[in-house]
Amino acid sequence: MEMKSKIVVTGIGLITPYGQGIDPMIKAISDSRVAYSEINEFDCSTWPVKVGGIIPETSIEKLDKSHNKLRGMGKYVKLGVLCARKALSDASIDVGAFPSERIGAFIASGTNGHNAEGLFGAFDFSRGIGEMLDLEKLSQEGIDHVHPWWLLGTISNNLIFFVTHFLGIKGANTNSCNSAVSGAYALDRAIESLNSGEIDIALVGGADCPVNWQMISDLSGLGLLAHCDSKNAIPMRPFLPDSPGTVLSEGAAFLVLELASHASSRGKKGLVEISHVSMFGSFKDPIRPDPTGEETFRVMKNILSEIPGNEKVQLNASATALESWDSAEWKGIEAASKEIPMFVGSAKPWIGNTFSISFLVETVASIIAMKNSFGLNFPFPLTRDSNLSMSPKGALEHSWAINLGQCFGGNTAGVLLHDI
Repeated sequence: MEMKSKIVVTGIGLITPYGQGIDPMIKAISDSRVAYSEINEFDCSTWPVKVGGIIPETSIEKLDKSHNKLRGMGKYVKLGVLCARKALSDASIDVGAFPSERIGAFIASGTNGHNAEGLFGAFDFSRGIGEMLDLEKLSQEGIDHVHPWWLLGTISNNLIFFVTHFLGIKGANTNSCNSAVSGAYALDRAIESLNSGEIDIALVGGADCPVNWQMISDLSGLGLLAHCDSKNAIPMRPFLPDSPGTVLSEGAAFLVLELASHASSRGKKGLVEISHVSMFGSFKDPIRPDPTGEETFRVMKNILSEIPGNEKVQLNASATALESWDSAEWKGIEAASKEIPMFVGSAKPWIGNTFSISFLVETVASIIAMKNSFGLNFPFPLTRDSNLSMSPKGALEHSWAINLGQCFGGNTAGVLLHDI
């Protein structure tokens, strides 16, 4: 996305298994503590996956007047509404003080009805001979044990509806369902809307709770998740040959974007500037990226062309901990960055893979690392014969940051951030 005007981030909302806000994440990464752990919140004995990052229902604050309407909705909707409010508050925005049609909402969502647990009560009630499911009993009596909102409670459009409804937002909006780079598409659309003059304020974010039976079943079937105990799954091991796979985490992240001139008119300087967004996918394989690293190379070349020479840059790699994905990403990074002093690290091994909102959560991690001058180091020694430097644990002063994301088919995205 070409930037016609200077666009800045004026507010951040963040909820992860670390807690609410950016401070718990800063402390946890500084203390070398991951956000995920062995799953104890519910019985996962029949799952091949034993580790995940979970946000307890009890940690979600009461949502005052909207609480009753959200009661039948999935946890990701509740997290999203709460997080969106926090982002607007952080940006010192009272929605009622602005024309509602001048505020837009651009949402990343990927849950898409993953709520098989909503049927388990009916299945338990409808057991027949030999513990087999009695379909006749299910259709006649068991169906009464399914919540009437079961099908509606977790569809992907819920979050954008409730965010715009409760916050009174009536401007341009988009709901992007594109797995791990959904946030990049939402960000790109928000920038387009700001540049065109459609809106003055853009709320960009999303929420996802992928640690559920159906999502784990789907992704495990594709060979993407770590099938092992906590000893071997914690921490994630991107770019290492013995990596068992990725680990899922729940979360929510929202950014408030404005033209710098608009933010200045209301006394806000902004946290960082969004200097460039780039996306590319070859889709040569429906799941894996091109093994040559072409997608990452193209995205990185576009972004790096915007950085002045000899500026220190921290790259927050996608780092899925899947061998074929990591290999392709590394090749693309190396090929594109031979003349830039690059420090490579990743937030994902610490936070976990938040799936449809991973791009946004990790963009927030890049922002706070740049503003607080620390490295997004890997949680293990990573030695490679490479022209690239690894991000250190501790201090790393840098005024430029890149966040990369990648999803199915090699669909790759990156955003360039500049400190203000």
